[in-house]
Amino acid sequence: MENQNKDAVRLQFSQNAMDYRTSALFAEGKDLRKMVGSMSLYGHERILDLGTGAGHTALAFSPFVSECVGMDLTDAMVKVATRLADERGISNVKFQVGDAENIPFSSESFDVVTCRFASHHFGDIKKAIQEISRVLKPGGSLVLVDHYAPEIDELDLFVNRLDRLRDPSHVREHRLSEYKLLFEDFAMEYKELSTWNLSLDFQDWVERARTPDAMRNQLVAYLQGASELCRDEFQVQLNDDGTPSSFCLKCALIHGFKL
Repeated sequence: MENQNKDAVRLQFSQNAMDYRTSALFAEGKDLRKMVGSMSLYGHERILDLGTGAGHTALAFSPFVSECVGMDLTDAMVKVATRLADERGISNVKFQVGDAENIPFSSESFDVVTCRFASHHFGDIKKAIQEISRVLKPGGSLVLVDHYAPEIDELDLFVNRLDRLRDPSHVREHRLSEYKLLFEDFAMEYKELSTWNLSLDFQDWVERARTPDAMRNQLVAYLQGASELCRDEFQVQLNDDGTPSSFCLKCALIHGFKL
């Protein structure tokens, strides 16, 4: 099952790697500035960016640190990120293929680990957090941005099924309470810095994932049939003809400080 999940991730992101280079959501999102501005950096730090995608997070941190390593499960993403760094003339960032659940670096070798919009694809989030804690130096920090599931069961089930219908490589949007427990299990102090609603255009959202027509139709019906609680929480908006126009996902910026 674990290998099937990783294969699904590789397939999903191999087909649309270039989209993540040009998408404003990933290249210029406000959350990226929030991540960089959320901690003090002194220029000597070594950073590991997990699920680096097109490399935007690693590249955003690069002016403020000594070295960034961007790691992604998908070779096509690594190639896109490497090309983007070369075009910008950024020399203190390198990208490589790798698995967040089996990080190929020695213990206590990074000052900071970043992870942006990737952890909901990890097949074994517990193993990934354990590995992150292992490679962080004492006093180091995990800086994580991702969608999260609300604490109410109905909302949790709704948003995770929504994401799974759109993208088969989706595993789980975790509750913030789950992250807190995981961080504490692996000697990291949990700190929640901010939460916000990420508004998404429905058509752009499904096109970026290359969602097949049959699944798009299921998504339309799913959003049309959402309960009042789910419609309100995820700000589901329908066009005059009843088709979805937009909705939001819940996002958070959290830190894990290694004790």
